[in-house]
Amino acid sequence: MLVLKRSWAVIKLFIIFNRELFLSSIAVLLHIVRPRLAIRPGIVEMKTELKSSFEITLLSCLICLTPGTLTLDVSNDGETLYIHAMDIKDAEELKEQIKSTFEKAIMEVTRAC
Repeated sequence: MLVLKRSWAVIKLFIIFNRELFLSSIAVLLHIVRPRLAIRPGIVEMKTELKSSFEITLLSCLICLTPGTLTLDVSNDGETLYIHAMDIKDAEELKEQIKSTFEKAIMEVTRAC
């Protein structure tokens, strides 16, 4: 049963990543083809509930692989990620989106019991 639960969590994480990859690729493409570049780049400080080095590294990699975002640094205690985003409309919304998609899915994969 645990194997099935964890397998489903991995598949779900893969689907979430592909959805975010597609949506962010379209958003970046739309910024590129506009005659006037209207972006609001910035850096966001995000506290994470992830604990292990593997979980934090996986989250950092997924953020970096998503167009328009980049993990700049992780605090020494591993509780805070510094994320650069190409276009930030609302920093709190960006953090909540990352937490509700990637972070939640990673916890389902690594903490399935």
